[in-house]
Amino acid sequence: MRNDDINVDIHIIVSPSILPTQINIDPLISTMDISLKQYQSLNISASASFSTAQGRENERRDWTEETYQAKNKQPGNRYDWSRRHLNFEVMSGKKITTRNDKTVYIPPRIVRLGTQRKSLKKRYEQRLKELNFKPWREDAPNQPNTCVDFVISGDHDRMTEIAFGKPIDFDWQEDNSWVSLADDPNHPGMKMIETMAMDYYDFLCRKFGEENVIGLECHLDETTPHFHALVIPVAERVKRGRVGGYELDPDVESDGKERPEHITTRQYERLKEEDQSFYRPATPKKVLTVSYSHYFGETKYEESQSFRKWHDMLHDEVNFKWGLARGEDTSLMTAEERKEHRKKNKRQLERERLLALEKAEEAEKKAQESEKKALETEKKVDQAAWALNNFESSLAEKREVSSKLDDSIDNARQELNRINKEKESAKDEKTALEQKARELADAVGDPSESVAIKGFCDAVFTYNAKSNGAVIENLRAKGKTKMTMMDVIMAAFEEVDKVKSQKKSIFTNAEEFRRQQNNDIKSIMTDMQTILRSFDSAHVAELTRRSRAIVKQELRQNAIAIRKIQQYDEMQRKGITVESFEKIRKKADDYDKIHGVLESIWPSMWNAIKVITNPRLDEYVMNDEEKESIRRALSKNPKNSLANSEWMLRAVKSVREITNDTKAEIYEVAAEPGVNYIKRLGLDMVEGVADDVDKVAATTACLFFGFLDGATTISESYGGGGGNNELPKKKKDNEDDLSFARRCHQMAKAMHAPRYRLRRG
Repeated sequence: MRNDDINVDIHIIVSPSILPTQINIDPLISTMDISLKQYQSLNISASASFSTAQGRENERRDWTEETYQAKNKQPGNRYDWSRRHLNFEVMSGKKITTRNDKTVYIPPRIVRLGTQRKSLKKRYEQRLKELNFKPWREDAPNQPNTCVDFVISGDHDRMTEIAFGKPIDFDWQEDNSWVSLADDPNHPGMKMIETMAMDYYDFLCRKFGEENVIGLECHLDETTPHFHALVIPVAERVKRGRVGGYELDPDVESDGKERPEHITTRQYERLKEEDQSFYRPATPKKVLTVSYSHYFGETKYEESQSFRKWHDMLHDEVNFKWGLARGEDTSLMTAEERKEHRKKNKRQLERERLLALEKAEEAEKKAQESEKKALETEKKVDQAAWALNNFESSLAEKREVSSKLDDSIDNARQELNRINKEKESAKDEKTALEQKARELADAVGDPSESVAIKGFCDAVFTYNAKSNGAVIENLRAKGKTKMTMMDVIMAAFEEVDKVKSQKKSIFTNAEEFRRQQNNDIKSIMTDMQTILRSFDSAHVAELTRRSRAIVKQELRQNAIAIRKIQQYDEMQRKGITVESFEKIRKKADDYDKIHGVLESIWPSMWNAIKVITNPRLDEYVMNDEEKESIRRALSKNPKNSLANSEWMLRAVKSVREITNDTKAEIYEVAAEPGVNYIKRLGLDMVEGVADDVDKVAATTACLFFGFLDGATTISESYGGGGGNNELPKKKKDNEDDLSFARRCHQMAKAMHAPRYRLRRG
């Protein structure tokens, strides 16, 4: 064998300890899995009346560009102003009489949305009037459902393909006026989405009658094309009221005498036999009336079963033709599948968003480590190649090295390939997690929004000429160059406290002093609201509403204080000296000092109350630091801990209302000593509990120590059905704590079972 026929490769064996660990992304992938099936979507809702606001929403009647912008400020809304011209609706067919007394039927047709002469609300009221339906009082119980709203749609890609000829994901913030609807090759002059609308209209007319289908609108200016259909459920029912007496028998030939159409039984008995032969017993008459139960059942169970039938009928008669599959029946799902199928609330979305961000950061770190180790491996392979060149001087040595390193080179290449695959997997995971985080951020809003302080003075003085710029000066004094909404609110209330702390002089008129204080407080709050409007956030409106409510409360308290000062002035007019007045004021100052001492005795409780009153908790869950503040304020004794939490919530209620979710979190923290106590008794708190183990355990502790309000709050906050007013009690004195704890645990599991919901699609 010649020397140049020999190829020698150097193989480097890499220790597994230096390679990145396998990244487990299966749980995330399972949650982000997208089904290949294209399902239909049907939502059925019924109500006792149809509002004007609903009608304007469906018809886009009188909607301007400003209306679209206002709608888009609400979380989750994606209204596209540039696609509004694509919206349309179906105008019902009607019968007209010609001059020749012939009846001609004008078939239904497609018209631009909101162009019909009569609005949806007026058409609805007109049909009820034709049916002689008398509206009930607004406060009347058990009002009948007079209208049913069908919302029909399907898979996003399939619906956009039907509407525009191909699947499209529009950017609602861009100009999309260029887009046009796809033609229907089977129906010249029609668009495919228009043909689909006529199929839905024909389906509803066959089920309810055309005169009872009030309107069908197609919205193409939102994320996914969909249809709204308003229907009045009408059925033929026996006319109400007592049916009796006799009526003329149409089968008996008349003798030419005029007789009344209907007579009473007493009148019939007074007739002669020959006259009685012309009558027969009156039969009940049937009339058309509004009847929701005729189509959807009498009970909740029948209603849920009817919704399934409507899904089946819609798929079999219409959507099968358009390539949309029947959705999955939730009654056939497992408990885990139903849990995944449920809609998530805002707090859950926020938790998932934060978790997704955390995992995205971890994935990025792993990707960097993988890339680093891949470079190290490539470097070692290059070093091996360099070593190979040095071995060319000795063919014998090359052959010996080649035989020894033959296996190791394959191992090194396999290791390199594996590391490259891990690197690509980590990059894909990072991309998926970042996308998940962006979607969740759109759902809950960005809580860290901040703006620069520069330039806000001009805005404040423009909208409030009487302003002294106290809020901005407060922020500048703290050295802030940027501010958040919470900074603005806290600065405003600090300035309000300064105004309230001002003391009235003996020689100052109380009425004038009160007026000046109120004006100063209103000016500060006007400045705050002016600054808040500059934030582009969905939370501004709610914060402004709450700030106004708090200001009103502060002004009322200020007025009470001024009335007390007026009483002091009256005492002075009655002969009380300045010295005696100073004594009275000294007593008031002593009271303030005592109040301060009382606050210092239990500082942890005041710190906890400050945490609970923070408006941030209305949208987000407590962090670990906030929970620790609550724990420090509570007793170590299980029962006293829950009692302290109730006292704390009553104290906070005097300041502001907090959400049930926050109340549930406080009760959970307070129940921790009770849970530990029950566990020491020997009760397995995890037994028979699949989900929300901690919540069920906290509910058990509340029931065991006699705090029903805490148990009900926790269960309802996490989707449970809640409980009743019957608190579990020990049956007899001979029942031990462990047996009673088991009964409380059984009731807690029942309280956390989801309350009955109607399945709609």
